[in-house]
Amino acid sequence: MTIAITRPVMIPEIPAYASDSDDRIALIDPDGYIVGVNNKWLALAEQTGVALGRVGIGANYLDVCRQASSSCPDAREAFGGIRSVLKGKLQSFTMDYSCELRSGLRYFRMGVTPIRCEGPRFVIAHTDITELRLSKEKSLKRLQKFARCLINAQEEERERIAREIHDDLGNRIALLSFSVRRIMNQRTRHSGPRMDALNQIIDNITDLSNALRNLSHCLHPPLLKHAGICAALKALCEEFERTQGIQIDVVVPADLPSLPDEVGLCIFRVSQECLHNIAKHADAPSVSVVLERTPREVRLKVSDTGRGFVPSETNPNAGLGLISMKERVLCIRGQLDIRSGPGAGTEIRVTIPLSHKKSWIKVV
Repeated sequence: MTIAITRPVMIPEIPAYASDSDDRIALIDPDGYIVGVNNKWLALAEQTGVALGRVGIGANYLDVCRQASSSCPDAREAFGGIRSVLKGKLQSFTMDYSCELRSGLRYFRMGVTPIRCEGPRFVIAHTDITELRLSKEKSLKRLQKFARCLINAQEEERERIAREIHDDLGNRIALLSFSVRRIMNQRTRHSGPRMDALNQIIDNITDLSNALRNLSHCLHPPLLKHAGICAALKALCEEFERTQGIQIDVVVPADLPSLPDEVGLCIFRVSQECLHNIAKHADAPSVSVVLERTPREVRLKVSDTGRGFVPSETNPNAGLGLISMKERVLCIRGQLDIRSGPGAGTEIRVTIPLSHKKSWIKVV
């Protein structure tokens, strides 16, 4: 591989490093001026339509990145990374970016590494990682599809169990209650103590019936299907406030257009898991649930004023609920963010796109 340089210098590292490489390589000095490039660097410039005078020998690559940084976040990141290496603040720098070539969209990984060559020099290498990137995205899509199938199977099983509880166990409890009441109606003058015991049994049966009904609704909320996510979310929060004794503020749109079934179900399940975690771990005096929709996305925010935690230090076994939420959101191309800290409460933000366009998935 040939490297053009401004003056003859001994660079023993470069041929050994780049002889069989497909990297686009430039050598720059401590001020950012390009002092050497290989043919593939020049070919990349031609493919992107960049004038060789801007990225060829003698040009200041740092200035090129600085000028582009005002309108391009990738250029801004590259400028900051290269400058940090030149000033010795970083030993090396690597970043991934996308680039539109004449042949189509490609992905590259840029690396900056210092070398010694008649004084300090720095190698900038752009490696084409398009195939690797596409392979990762394809694998991620397969995982998403698999997770979606698992979640759908779980929801179907929940619906079946909820139906069994309502239709079978619910009817059995109703018949049991009817039988006890019939016995009570056949009371005699010596049945006072028995009547008290039977009344207690009726109260226990009623409590059991309510518990099973609540369990059935948690497994498969009928309001979600028949009244929509806003009504289901309000009912969920009202039940949480009643049973947990924790103040909860619910903000939902007054007029929310119909959402896709999978989006509504995801919002409900994430909210359900958040409230479960708050009741179990947060020790929070108050909770806030906010749902909003824009033309392009739907957003959910569940926050509490509890003890908080460090997300990176979550016990894997204790964090299965968080993993489940992330999988649900990822399956419908959404994003889930967790903001928390000791004594600072916890905030869960979910953003789900509503358009049918392919979402950007960051793969590292």
